[in-house]
Amino acid sequence: MAVADVSPWKAAKDSPSRQLLWELSRLALAEQEESLERLDQACRERGAVLKSALDEAVARHDKVRKDAEAEGARIEQERQQAKARREAEHRQQEERERQAEAERERAARQRAAAERAERAATQEREAEQARVKAEKDRQDAQKAKAKREEEEAADRRKAEEERKAKEAAVAAAAAQRSIPRTQPALSTTGQPVAITSQRTRLDPEREKEHQRYLEIHKTLKELRHFMDQQSKQNPTLKAKMGDMRRGLRKSVGQLREGRGANIKQVGAPLAKVSDSTAILTCEQNKAIWDTLGEALTSFPEPKISLATLIARPIQDVQAPALFVYLLNHFAKAVIAQFIKEAAVSPTIADPIGTATVNVFAKDEHLVNGISLIDILIAKFHRVCPPLFGIYGSESTDQGRERLGWWRDQSGGPWVPTQMHQDRMTGLGAGYAAISLRNFENSRMTNPYPPYHYWRTLTGILNVPAGQVTDTHLVLLRALLANSEPRFLMAYGECAKQLMQFAVNEYPKRAPKDSVAATLLSNLGNTWKKDRKLYL
Repeated sequence: MAVADVSPWKAAKDSPSRQLLWELSRLALAEQEESLERLDQACRERGAVLKSALDEAVARHDKVRKDAEAEGARIEQERQQAKARREAEHRQQEERERQAEAERERAARQRAAAERAERAATQEREAEQARVKAEKDRQDAQKAKAKREEEEAADRRKAEEERKAKEAAVAAAAAQRSIPRTQPALSTTGQPVAITSQRTRLDPEREKEHQRYLEIHKTLKELRHFMDQQSKQNPTLKAKMGDMRRGLRKSVGQLREGRGANIKQVGAPLAKVSDSTAILTCEQNKAIWDTLGEALTSFPEPKISLATLIARPIQDVQAPALFVYLLNHFAKAVIAQFIKEAAVSPTIADPIGTATVNVFAKDEHLVNGISLIDILIAKFHRVCPPLFGIYGSESTDQGRERLGWWRDQSGGPWVPTQMHQDRMTGLGAGYAAISLRNFENSRMTNPYPPYHYWRTLTGILNVPAGQVTDTHLVLLRALLANSEPRFLMAYGECAKQLMQFAVNEYPKRAPKDSVAATLLSNLGNTWKKDRKLYL
């Protein structure tokens, strides 16, 4: 033991307690040092464990990071590949569509060329047939003339007497027609009333035309009376005339689209605007043609003059009375069908209008090239004068008469407002279906071209603001509601401007709180929603 380790109190014989104290202190210090050494060793071991765990975590983190970067690179590569595939497919699709469009255009050009060639060939054949027929007719006429001259030479005296009798009858009929038929306006009591300033502001040409068609309507009533008298003298005519009249009414009642119509159209569907003049080959239409054809061939006599049945001046041509009589009943049935069916569903007017126009346009139904559609238009003038620029007050009997307001019986009360407006809806839709037909691809001539439709619209739109009634608003909506495609096809931008004025400006002239004006204004929203037509 070193001297320093020896307690200074070891040799101190006089202090044993101090020696013990020193030894105890020394022992405590040794134990403390030993304890600290153990703690240091534990810390070193713990630090080594934590460092190992930290290194392992760092290694795992590096691995996860590298895996994530690799996965991100793979996903980006796949995305770029998918994008490239989509772009390639899009280019291929565009190329296919371009090729398909080019093929369609090529096919359309080929069809058009074939159709032109076919039309040219057909026209050439028809021209040749017409030349042959004309030559044959000329020869037949020469033979007939020679034979007739021989017969006339033998019966000249009798023929002269008959001619004089006929001339006297014609002169009497002409004198009767020359008597003015226009009567003063009547009130509900039947007494003449003064013409107001309202009527003096009307377009005199339209008023004159309206009165002319009312005269035609009156003449048709006289024709009906004449045929009744003829049927009493001829029982065969009476039986046949009744059957024909009922057959026409039945056939017209079945002219409609949808179930039970039995319509088979030549070419594309009826809904296409460009095919609006396609002839309907249905049983009902064939029945109408057969009935009118039979009247022409089987009952050529008696004949009547057409000069009083056509609005414009024409030469005095004649037609079989039964044929004209049946056309009158056909027109009457068409008007009734518009009122009954088109008032509920205005789209029904289109097939009825197509069939009707074809009847009046058919070559066999023309007389010296003149269509008798004025018979039908006269009935429109009678039941719906506002179509032709006529207006009046709905609060007076005279005004209602001029607006086409109806009575269930002569002198009876007026029909209710809703029934009147339903009638105007059906008649407006029917008039549009008749006057907006497209005969561009037809060999027939349109008997009532679209300019009549334009004239009707302008006539309604030009009614003075103080004279606009719910009747005009309802009628205008019926004319436009389902006819805008054909109207736009016929008049383009002008039609669009007129439609814009009709739905945006014209309702402002309506009576206060008019429901009809609201419905007309909403028509623009309907076109925007259903037709994508923005005014």
